[in-house]
Amino acid sequence: MEVSDYSEFVELVEKYKIFPFSSFVPEYPSLTAVTANDQWHTGTETDPWQWRVMIVQEGVAAYGKFFGDKACFIHKELFPIVKTILTFNKTVEERYNDGHISRTAFHLYKVLMEHGNIDSRNLRVKAGLNAKDNKKEYEKSIVELQNNGYVVITGAAKQSENDLGWSSMCYEPSDLWLNSVKGNMDYVSIEEAKNMMLVELSKTCSDKSLKFFAKKLKLELI
Repeated sequence: MEVSDYSEFVELVEKYKIFPFSSFVPEYPSLTAVTANDQWHTGTETDPWQWRVMIVQEGVAAYGKFFGDKACFIHKELFPIVKTILTFNKTVEERYNDGHISRTAFHLYKVLMEHGNIDSRNLRVKAGLNAKDNKKEYEKSIVELQNNGYVVITGAAKQSENDLGWSSMCYEPSDLWLNSVKGNMDYVSIEEAKNMMLVELSKTCSDKSLKFFAKKLKLELI
């Protein structure tokens, strides 16, 4: 399996619904695995590094670190189901009050809700976490919000037009992103969401990859 253009990548995301950026799921495809090494970082339309931003901006899939520190794409049809499971159908404030969200992550989320889609550099400044010794706490907290389904990566921004280095990631609350791409916002119980996940994953997963997702999403395999 190898893809050479963006439309083929979109077809894979539409087929698998959950599509990892790199190969961290056993016996399961990923963007790095299905593309050639010489395609990357060319700045052309066949560059997969560009695709990861395009697919989010076109509203095809959510992108973020939903499983630990590994990034993946989740099709917008399935993302509300995954989000239900990751958030336990609770708001950030409810999870914070329950002791399941850190103070810094809760603070970052409130800043994101106030400013909407924002790049990482500006988010750190507005959150008062731009000091060098705050970097580790900031990075841990922004991943925490993604792991819990509250925040997605929406793109990348350069510091300036002359900036040739790595871009700064842009983030947005997942509810705002879903609303912007007209994703399904209907209420689904956690039990219903888990049953729907199992049905969907069973279509494309091997036993090993299904067990991986079941462990991450706390699904009960029969």
